[in-house]
Order: sequence, then structure tokens, then C-alpha cells
Amino acid sequence: MNFQQNNLKSATSPYLKQHENNPVWWQSWSDEVLNHAKKVNKPLLISIGYSACHWCHVMEHQSFEDDEVAKVMNENFVCIKIDREERPDLDALYMNVSQLIHQSGGWPLNVFALPDGRPFYGGTYFPKVQWIELLENINHLYHHNQTKTMEYVNSIADGLNKMETIELKSSSTFSTHKIDETFEFWQQQFDDEWGGFNRAPKFMLPNAWEAILRYGVQTKNENCLIQTKITLDRMAFGGIYDQLKGGFSRYSVDPYWKVPHFEKMLYDNGQLLSLYSNAYKIYEEKEYKTVVEETINWLKDEMLSTENVFYSAIDADSEGEEGKYYVWKSDELKTILKDDFNLFQHYYNVDEFGEWEHGNNILMRLTDDEDFASKQNITTTELQTKVNEWKKILNPIRKQRIKPHRDEKVLTSWNALTIKGLCDAFITFENDEYLDLAKNATNFILENQWNGEILFRNYKDNQTTIPGFLDDYALIIEALIKLYEITSEMHYLETAQTLTEEVFNQFYNHKNKMFAYKSHYDTPLVNETFEIYDNVISSSNSVMANNLFKLGKILNQEKYIEQAKQMLTNIEEKIHDYPTGFANWIQLYLNFAYPFKEIVIVGENALKFSKQIQQCYVPNAIFVASKTENLEITQNRFIQNKTSIHICENYTCQLPVYSVEEAYKNI
Repeated sequence: MNFQQNNLKSATSPYLKQHENNPVWWQSWSDEVLNHAKKVNKPLLISIGYSACHWCHVMEHQSFEDDEVAKVMNENFVCIKIDREERPDLDALYMNVSQLIHQSGGWPLNVFALPDGRPFYGGTYFPKVQWIELLENINHLYHHNQTKTMEYVNSIADGLNKMETIELKSSSTFSTHKIDETFEFWQQQFDDEWGGFNRAPKFMLPNAWEAILRYGVQTKNENCLIQTKITLDRMAFGGIYDQLKGGFSRYSVDPYWKVPHFEKMLYDNGQLLSLYSNAYKIYEEKEYKTVVEETINWLKDEMLSTENVFYSAIDADSEGEEGKYYVWKSDELKTILKDDFNLFQHYYNVDEFGEWEHGNNILMRLTDDEDFASKQNITTTELQTKVNEWKKILNPIRKQRIKPHRDEKVLTSWNALTIKGLCDAFITFENDEYLDLAKNATNFILENQWNGEILFRNYKDNQTTIPGFLDDYALIIEALIKLYEITSEMHYLETAQTLTEEVFNQFYNHKNKMFAYKSHYDTPLVNETFEIYDNVISSSNSVMANNLFKLGKILNQEKYIEQAKQMLTNIEEKIHDYPTGFANWIQLYLNFAYPFKEIVIVGENALKFSKQIQQCYVPNAIFVASKTENLEITQNRFIQNKTSIHICENYTCQLPVYSVEEAYKNI
């Protein structure tokens, strides 16, 4: 391989392809590249980002497209580009370096390392002049002060090891008192007016609001229920939601959900399908149904491949400007909408509040349709007719603009979140198309990204190049369990169990009884990493622990439940100090602390009854529906010519009932 050139033309990652014409001699991460760095004795310059990252594009334009900067980089470093979405293992490792040094992180992430990959410095975005100065200082340090360089290497390695240490804890009792105290503390962080938490930028954090919603329902905590509704309303009304087409952007830069960071990520929208579908069961808000319908239509129109699986992301920028595709000037809207502009202006706040920058407006709402219609002296039906007309007029006009770039790689984990979201939407709204979309995407992944031994993370241009990480396995298992619960098709459950055993084979650490993020087939660069903090996506260990709990109940496998309990025990004391970072673990905690039900339905109408019951919000249950005794949990439960519903708790069952109405009374 010729290393004195940019070698990204052969990459499949859309992010790497964006950099293939840079004058920088970028390489993809590989052992061959690391061996070359050792041979020429140059430090690694590792630059990490993703295709929809605005500041990644800014730094590329300022520095990586600049011949002067490229000359300094090429002469002194072996330069590596990494797509964080394809290699979250490397991203997590090097992001921790930035966190250790600066107590902050983000993308673009730029790290300097020894030729073997061990890091000694890192940071995020640097302007051109500062970047050149840093490059020269790092080069001088590496070649003229090896002692100091190795001090940095060893200090960072020690810090990384401390960050990843998880101790095996002795058995714990999960009490309602402890979790009640956690929620009392958590509620102090709520933004009572605008929803979300008292901070900016504001991320939507679906896993947090799933936990808060569940706790509110199970404990009848009125504040949690009110706050969840405020949050979901405000997000749906805000600029963070695409008011014309549907789909959510990644986060809001302000406390009001007004100005989004405009990239749209598959993982956010998949999880928000689940959240809004589940919330609809409680609040029965038409707005939530609209959000789900519009978001799924957006997924179909803009994110669905011809192979019926979902792409990863849509960029924030078009024509070099962030948000240009989505924003509108007031005069432009006046010309298009004519007499309707006045009503439109008030509905979407095309005024001082909605104005963003350069005379552009972000469409957003401040109230629900009922309240707005009342103030305008029109009916909600008349208003909705107008809103639909505006969308029919403006969407085709917007579609003529230059679209933001779409990242067309397929990621197993993000598709799994979307599959689960589609399943939740199907069960809530009884739309068979949603289930078909979920099944098609699942079939694609199992046929193209799973070979019976290894689940691959990525798919692009008919290639799977990266073996899956723990989140890929955990999230597809979660989706398969959900598919089994809503269809009763055994192959989903069987595949979930097969993949679970593969997780034990490849990822299990016998010392701390947690799961490593990378397979044991891979040698770690610095240390073995364990993902435990729930972020915008739930941590792979929390998802896996919840999977084990549910599979243990369905399959009557006590060892799975005990494993889930041990994992929760290991991290329990962290939960109470930082609930937002352990939101999905809290779901598991609630399973142990509060009653959890096994709902087993057997007989000719088993699946029909199961779907009807699941249309209620029952987060503290697993559902097994069968016409045959194909599982241990269904044996000796059949009653001739009847469909019976068995509601059990801690291996003790109530008397069977024979109608959904009777079951509701006992759940």
C-alpha cells in the first residue's frame, strides 16, 4: 500500500468518503497502517467524526482541505480517519482521553497516539492557526522528549483503567424506598415549563422519559406523569421536530426546543417512536399519534433503502449552511401562502420568537391545536384542514431545495432501535404496515449481517466489514424479544436466545460478571471496556441485563435472571447519584423492586388477546401467547375449546380468566 496518498477512496463509510479528496494522506484504521507508523516512527493523528457532524465539516474546510495544514500533517504524522458510528469502540476509547484531559468531549475528536495506538493527547475542534501550532508542538514532543511522551501515555492509561474498573459486588436488595429517593432527587432536575431537564443544550433522552413515565404510572406519581407530558408536548411543538415532514433532529441548542442541531439520526427517531407510542396509551393525545405517523412516513420517504432496511443519518448542512434546507424567510412564506400567511404566522411563530439568524425562521409551536383554535375563533377541524394544506404546499417547494447529505450505511444497532419503535407503534395504533416494516428490516439484518456465528455491525455496498459490538447484539436481541411478544412467532425468540448465548461466548467477563464492549476475539488497545452509562442510546450492558431478565422469565431460565440481578448489583450505588446516566438500569431496578407479571395466554385466540392487552400500558410484564405447548411456561395451561389468560407473579399464578376485560381488572 502507498501510504503517501489519501487512501479513503476504497472506504465504504460515507463519512470517510467525504474526506477522500482532502490533500491529507488519510488512512482507514487497520493493523497495516499501525505497522507502517511503527516502521517510519511517526505518531498517529487520529481524527474521529461522523457524516452528519456540523463542526466536523467546519474543521475539514478550514484545515483538512488546506494545503498548508495538510503538508504539516503529512510530514509529521500517520493520519487516520475513523467513522465513530462504525467504530464506537475506538471512539469511546479516545473520547475518554479527551474527557480525562479536558473534562469535556465532542466531535470532531482529534487524538495523538503512539504508533501502536496508545494515546498521549487529544481534543476536539481546533481553528486552523491553533491546529498548526498544536501539530508542531506534538511533533516536537514526540521526537525530542520521549520521556515526557511516555509519562503522558502511562498517565492516560492509568486514568482509562480507573474509568473502566467495575467491581463485582455482593448481593443487594432492590427496595422501593431506594428508588423512590432516586426519583425525588431526579425530579429536582426537571424543567417544569419547557420540559426535559434544566440544562442546555437539551437532548431528548427517550430512555430517561420511558423510565419516568413508567415510574409515574406504577407509583401514581403525578409529577412524573405531568412532567413527561410537558416534555413530549414541548418536543413535538418545537423546532427540534420537523413541523412539515416529521422526524426529530438530534438536540436543541437552547432550553426551548427551538433551535435544533439539524442532523436527523436514525437512533433518536427509532427510540422516539417507542416513547410516543407508549405515552399515547396513557395520555391518548392525538398529537402523539400524529408524531408517530409523520415520523414513520419520514422514515419511509427519506431513510428506507431499496432493500427495506434503514439508513443512518441525514446531515445538518446543505450548501455549506447548517439548517438551510429546513428554514424559511418571512417574505418567502408570504408570497407562497398569500391570505393564509397571517394564520400560519401565528401557528408556527414566524415572528421574533421563531426568528433564528440571517432572517431565517424555524417553524415551531407554543400550544396545542385546541388552545390555538380557540384563540383564533376557529374549530380544531378547520385548523387541521389548514395545517394539512400548508404541508401539501410547502413540502414540495422544500423538496426542490438541495438536500442535506444522507449517510447510507446500515448499522445493526440503530436499525434494531427502529425495529422496536415500529413494533411499539404497531401494537399501539394497530397499523399492519408498521409491523411489515419492522419484519422486513429484521429479515434483512438476519440474512445479511448475521452468519450464524458473528453478527456484523455495518452494511454498505453489499459489504459487511466490521464484526458487531455488544450494542449490536444487545439491541437486536431486544428487538427480537419485542417481535416475539407481538407476533408469537417462535423463530424470533429462538434467534434471540441463540444470539444471547453468543454474547456470553464473545463478551462475558468472568471476573466482574459484566459484558465487555468488544468481542474477546479482538485484543484491546489499552484495556477492556465496559459500557454502563446510558446516554442518548441506552448502554449495551443495561440493554443486555434487561434482555436477560425478560428471556429468563419467558424461557424459565433462572440463570439469566440471576445474571441480570448481578449486573444491576454491580452498578446500583451509581444509579442514585446520576439517574439520567442510568435510566435504562432503572427500568431493570423497577422490575425487581415492584411487582413484575408474566402474562401467558393459551388457546385459539391467544395472539388476538395478547395484542389487545398490550394496547394498554403494561411495562412490568412479559407476554407469551401460544396455541401449542411449545414453551415450558405454557405447559399444562390449556383448557379445551377456550382461550385462557394466566397472570402470574413470582411463579405464583392467579386463577385463569377468559376475556381481555377480566384480565384488565387483574393487571
